[in-house]
Amino acid sequence: MAEGGEGEEEIQFLRTEDQVVLQCTASVMKDQQVKLCLSCEGFGNRLCFLETTSNAQNVPPDLAICSFVLVQSLSVRALQEMLANRVEMTESSQGGGHRTLLYGHAILLRHYHSSMYLSCLTTSRSLTDKLAFDVGLQEDSTGEACWWTIHPASKQRSEGEKVRVGDDLILVSVSSERYLHLSYASGDLMVDASFMQTLWNMNPITSGCELAEGYLTGGHVLRLFHGHMDECLAIATPEEGEEKRRMAHYEGGGGVQPGSLPVEVGASQNQVSLQCTDMRS
Repeated sequence: MAEGGEGEEEIQFLRTEDQVVLQCTASVMKDQQVKLCLSCEGFGNRLCFLETTSNAQNVPPDLAICSFVLVQSLSVRALQEMLANRVEMTESSQGGGHRTLLYGHAILLRHYHSSMYLSCLTTSRSLTDKLAFDVGLQEDSTGEACWWTIHPASKQRSEGEKVRVGDDLILVSVSSERYLHLSYASGDLMVDASFMQTLWNMNPITSGCELAEGYLTGGHVLRLFHGHMDECLAIATPEEGEEKRRMAHYEGGGGVQPGSLPVEVGASQNQVSLQCTDMRS
């Protein structure tokens, strides 16, 4: 029973070292809602922006820039003591890795693509909300700017409870005491730290717990090979134009040129095999 309980907890609750995306929903028109993910580049542009996922069946979102790692979770009091003493929190002082997230605790989110930290910045690009701050990335985790407290949006959850996968969340910047907010302020959808609330979902891509070997998980890169053939599924390069990139084709290792083997879906041609490469190392 204990093993089953531990496995159930890994699935139902968010834990440190999980890799997650932060998703919200915006109403752009009267009857139209758009799903968006918080995303960052980190290289050249450190400001956060929003990646749409509503049309994922036609235009796959770039989830590589939307992934964040839940690095640490600790009580606000422990965070204040850590910052006051300027002591770096280690796994042993936290009570071990893979801690279950609790409402009311402060969390540290590291952008997976750039290895920088989600932070409330001191700048503001909003043209209408003069009290809002930009949200972006900073290189290190020093100070309060990169810490966020996590709170339940539903009255069915309370402070101190475990954070379940799929819960609506409210994230508050420790440094500015402003909410992580989806804004329409400058005419475009953007994210900032504001006194207005936005509800977020924190959805795990992959778990930070120990994984059994031989299974696919989030973060793995796949090659799709046609059955009984050496060609793998591919798309055209960006230089060949958007129209060609919409058409998938099979490409061999040597002399096969992009676009020369278009995919024809049929009973005898829909068998593929999976080859998995772990790109995290």
